[in-house]
Amino acid sequence: MDPMALLADVSLRAEEMSKIHDHCLVTGRLKIDKWIRWHPPDWPWCTLNTDGAHKANGVSTAGGLIRDYSSCWLTGFGLMLGSCSVTMAELRGIYQGLILAWNFCIRWLHVETDSLCATQILANQVVTTNEYASLIIAIKEYLQKKDWQVSISHVYREANSAADFMVNLACSLPLGLMVYPSPPLGVTSILLYDSYGVATPRSVVF
Repeated sequence: MDPMALLADVSLRAEEMSKIHDHCLVTGRLKIDKWIRWHPPDWPWCTLNTDGAHKANGVSTAGGLIRDYSSCWLTGFGLMLGSCSVTMAELRGIYQGLILAWNFCIRWLHVETDSLCATQILANQVVTTNEYASLIIAIKEYLQKKDWQVSISHVYREANSAADFMVNLACSLPLGLMVYPSPPLGVTSILLYDSYGVATPRSVVF
C-alpha cells in the first residue's frame, strides 16, 4: 500500500475510534451546546473578572476589570509578572483585583475567574504546594479581615473575554502593575457585547 494512503487510512480509523470513545452511549455522558455570556451583577454588587496566563515565550501576566450592576467599567488592571506558573498568575490576578476593589471602596463583590484550579485552591478543594502557600494566605486574610462581602466563582472562558483581553494587553507592559481608570483601546467592543448579553455557544458535558 502507498505510504500516504496508509497514513490517511490510519488517521481516519483513529478519528472514528475517538468519536466512538467520546460518544454518549459509551461514556454515559451527554454533550450539548450551551450559550455562555457575561451577566452583570445585581445592585449593589460589582463584578471583578480576572485572568492569568503563561505565554510560550515564558512571560506570565495577569489582568482584570471591575464593572457595576449597569455593566459600566469602574477600573481595570494589567500585571506583568515575569515568569511563573499559570496557576500562580491566576492567583496573583485575583489578589490584585481584590486590592483594587477594596481601594475603590467596593464592599459587595463577585469575583469571576475561568481558572477552576484557582477557585478550588481557595475553596480548599485541592492540595497545594508551598509555591502558592504565602499567596493563598494573603488572599484569605484580605477576604476575612476586611469588612465586605465577597464571593469567588468559576466561569467559562466565554464569559471572561474582557479579562482575557486585559491579560494579553499586559504582555506589552514593563514589569509591575498598570491600572486603567478607563477602558483601554480594544476592549470596548467586548464590553459592548457583554452589556448587550451577546452569548457564545460551548459544548458542555452533562
